[in-house]
Amino acid sequence: MAGFFQQMDEKYAKKHFPTGSVFGTVDKVLKRNNFAFLIIAGFMIAGCLAGLFWSIGRTLEMVAEGNRDALGIGIGFGCFWAVLVLLLGISFYFNVRNLAKKKEDYIRLSAKYSKLPEKEIEDFDRQAMASDTYILKLTAGLDRLLSSATNKDGLLTRDYIYLASPSQAVMRVKDLKACCFNDYTYYINTGKRSKKIHCLAVTLVSSNGNGVIDTSDTTEEAGRALMALLKERNEAIDTNDGRVLPEEALSDYIKKILEREKIGEKNC
Repeated sequence: MAGFFQQMDEKYAKKHFPTGSVFGTVDKVLKRNNFAFLIIAGFMIAGCLAGLFWSIGRTLEMVAEGNRDALGIGIGFGCFWAVLVLLLGISFYFNVRNLAKKKEDYIRLSAKYSKLPEKEIEDFDRQAMASDTYILKLTAGLDRLLSSATNKDGLLTRDYIYLASPSQAVMRVKDLKACCFNDYTYYINTGKRSKKIHCLAVTLVSSNGNGVIDTSDTTEEAGRALMALLKERNEAIDTNDGRVLPEEALSDYIKKILEREKIGEKNC
């Protein structure tokens, strides 16, 4: 278990959370990513505009030379470049808006997805820097490198769990109803044909609101260690006996877990 989890210390906190906040780091990482996108998008928009003006100018020249057939072709090329400029411009606009977001905005977004009050998200953020917080290293190697999460590691504080996933969901450990393995797939193009890749993930199901679900890539050893750690704090967590759910069975499993919770509430 020690290889997958370590306790928060000053060195890790300073390196990964220099602002002293999980969501402050989210803000910093996303702004860096947005800024990089804006630079690339700016060059692409400039190139598309150059293509648009060139096609308009060339079409007008050919029409002036008496080649009327060029008008339809020129309009087609012009529309193509104009659509590209429009789509890139919309993306550029929304990324500029994202640059204006602050830590508080990401806390608000996390609260909305987590179905928790903002006060509890802030409470998690404070607990995250404490020495009794566990750093969850569920992935390694290429899976860790390719992760789209702003933080590569999850966090387990006194009261909350936060997986390394793009959703930024925070869950109360006492509200967890399931922690299970599931399989998911994607395809890669190998040249001659597409290849189906299977990946292992761990999914958490919480009773917050109508149910909050979060998923993170994991190795089997790290996932089993997480299940054991969570069961120590909440015996009611269902682990599906450690079996891996097929991709098509996950939604039915989650539905069953949440329906079981609703029946329990009615009986109370």
